[in-house]
Amino acid sequence: MKKLLFGAVLLIALVFAMPLVLSDFGINLATEIYIMAIFAMSLGLIMGYAGMVSLGHAGFFGIGAYTVAVIGQHVANTYLLLLLAVVISGLIALVTGVVFIRTSKFYFLMITLAFGQLLYVLFWQLKTWTGGADGMSVSAVMNFGFGEIVSPNGLYYVMGLAFVISYFLLHLFVESPAGRITRGVMENEARMSALGHNVRAYKLLVYTLSGSLAGLAGALYAYFNVFVSPDLSSWMFSGQVMVMAIIGGVGTLLGPALGASIFIYLQNFMSTYTERWPMIMGVLLVALVLAGKGGLIHWLQHGRRLLVSRKRTGEAVSQQPVKKGEAVH
Repeated sequence: MKKLLFGAVLLIALVFAMPLVLSDFGINLATEIYIMAIFAMSLGLIMGYAGMVSLGHAGFFGIGAYTVAVIGQHVANTYLLLLLAVVISGLIALVTGVVFIRTSKFYFLMITLAFGQLLYVLFWQLKTWTGGADGMSVSAVMNFGFGEIVSPNGLYYVMGLAFVISYFLLHLFVESPAGRITRGVMENEARMSALGHNVRAYKLLVYTLSGSLAGLAGALYAYFNVFVSPDLSSWMFSGQVMVMAIIGGVGTLLGPALGASIFIYLQNFMSTYTERWPMIMGVLLVALVLAGKGGLIHWLQHGRRLLVSRKRTGEAVSQQPVKKGEAVH
């Protein structure tokens, strides 16, 4: 618990301190990173803690974004719009998850891909409500009762706070009994079933939570970008967030967030120097896969374990008594 509180204070301090050293461009970039980090963590939750790899996860992101864009034309309450985005995304995840979790591995990947593309076509075809292929502007303005939040700094702090809250709520879930059972289902589904656990119920729970969180990220993106389009639910966007999670490291919560920050940085900064920035991303992804130790967060953990091991070995050698005759005169 002390580690969790210390981590919370450190993360909040980092979020509040960063605008002091960032330029206006950097603040906008960090704001986008916070949103994508929430999205990547939602996919990382089902990939790394439930063993479900989805290529349709952007569908929930699109649902959240279009909820704010479409309903926001008639409702101005930010609390209500964010709540609707989370609830609608969660309900659709719950309904579709009942069917999807009956499949596994390759079949789960393909059925989620079909789901994402179905939403993509719906957003494209329902031109009256969604603007079709041209997309639509977001008229809703973020306002939590303290005035409209339209400045880059205001949006930065809101997205940063949303990221911190999302991270710690996910941390509480994965460390809860339900979260540990879900990890057990990923490692050995037959054994957990034999122990009397309802495997499908836990898989459905984590899939619904993941869909709700992706919907929240989409709603925040609509406020940030002030424009939404069907591309937000395409399979290519799902593939991008999957790359974020893999580069950062699945099986951890901070890994996908780290991967999102690297991906967005390369996409926005490196693209000003070269149009071949996806090649850099591809080389990094291939190198990480071939190395076989997972994403960057796993490499950092591996390096820390090596340092601790060498330090302990050095301390053990220095504490060994010097045998008679071995002393240096």
